[in-house]
Order: sequence, then C-alpha cells, then structure tokens
Amino acid sequence: MVRSIQQADASVARAVGRRVRRELSRNRMLYIMALPLALYFLLFHYGPMYGVILAFKDYRVGAGIAQSPWVGLKHFITYFESPFFFRTLRNTLLISVYSILFGFPAPILLALLLNEVKSRPFKRVVQTITYLPHFISTVVICGIIIDFFGRRGVATQLISVVSGARARNLLLQPEYFRSIYIGVDIWQGIGWGSIVYLSALTAIDLEQYEAAVIDGAGRLSQAIHITLPGITPTIVTMLLLRLGARHVGGIREDHPVVQSQYL
Repeated sequence: MVRSIQQADASVARAVGRRVRRELSRNRMLYIMALPLALYFLLFHYGPMYGVILAFKDYRVGAGIAQSPWVGLKHFITYFESPFFFRTLRNTLLISVYSILFGFPAPILLALLLNEVKSRPFKRVVQTITYLPHFISTVVICGIIIDFFGRRGVATQLISVVSGARARNLLLQPEYFRSIYIGVDIWQGIGWGSIVYLSALTAIDLEQYEAAVIDGAGRLSQAIHITLPGITPTIVTMLLLRLGARHVGGIREDHPVVQSQYL
C-alpha cells in the first residue's frame, strides 16, 4: 500500500516536471524577457528586507548586522514612549488623508476640464505646462519652493502684504507645512496623473453624448451621467494603486519640500 502511494506520488511528480519543462521550452523567450524584472525585484525590493531585523537589534558597526546583539522590542517601546510619537502619527495620518482627499481627485478634474476644451492649441499648451513639473529635477523643484515660500519668497511676500504681518519663512512654520507639502505634490503630479484619465475618456462612445444632447442634457449633466461613469473603472483602479503606493504612508523623505530643508 505504501509502495503504491509512493509510486503514484513519483509518477505525479514526473508528470508535473514534464509539464514544467514543456512550458519553459515553449515560452522560453517570454521567461528570458521577464528574468531581468524578476532579478530587479529580488535584488532591490526583497533583498533589502533583510535589514528589517535592525529594528530588533542594537546595531554596532564593528559587529555588523548578524553579530549585533538582539534587543527585542526595545526600540519600539522607546518610540511609543517618546513625546513625539503621537505628533508623528498624527502628521502621518493627516498627510495620508489629505493626499487622498485633495491629491487624488486633482488629475481627474484636470482631465475632465481638458476634455471639454475644443481648442487643440490651447489644450496642448495646458498639457505641456502641467506635464513639465513631473520632469523637472528635484534640485530645481527645491529651488522653486525656496523662491516661493522662503523668507523673501513670492508667496511669503504676498501673504505679508495681504495680512500686514512680518514676512516669515513659511517652510519653517509648522502650521503651513502640510498645506505646502500637499500643494507641491499636486502641482508636481497633476499633469502626469491626468494622462491615464485622458486615455480612458477616449474610450467613451461619442454616440452617448449625441443622444444626451438630443435629450437636452447640458455639459455638466453629460459629465455627471456619461463621462464619470465611463471612467469609473479607471478611477477605482488608480485609487487602489494610490492606496497601496509608498507615498500614501505619510511624509516621504525624497519629497521636494523635505529636501528643500537641507538647501
């Protein structure tokens, strides 16, 4: 009985092996093309996860990661007992919520507005202007932020003139940080993010708009009842990707507003 089971398992294993070899032989070029991407994720995404154990060790440079002594949850307890814990948690949650509430709908609104523009030259100019911040170097973006929100920046001087208060470096004011952070994020990504929605808008059947015009629907009614439902699958997909993205987790260390603090 045991021998028959072992023989059955061996035959199943041989059959599976033959199918795997046949699949690899049939689609070997596809697997070769996918190999660099798999290596990239293994080396730069899964490999660095080894460093997670540093959170549970008292790291010493001379001893290295493997030989450094374990301290368990010591660093976590220290952080939870820190007076900055609730402040950092609150900022992380608020920036994540603001990013979804204000940052996510911005490219959708831009795409809807551009879809209503009939002048092709004007549409191209607006698209070019809104795409540019995505391609500008981070160093240049940091310089622009300082020129606008520094002590002698344009926005700082404008607020000073309107409010009558003394000009201050807005980048160093805690009450303005979240607004500047989210605003720069929207400005830098609104044009690039609208490309996906503009592509989705081209898939909507124009006959629906013609039928809506015959029924007496205006532009706003068409946008609400035809355009938005037509791109809803794309919106849901992008929202799920946004929720899983790295920058939703709070303040990014590579954000231009953060980087500008070091210039």
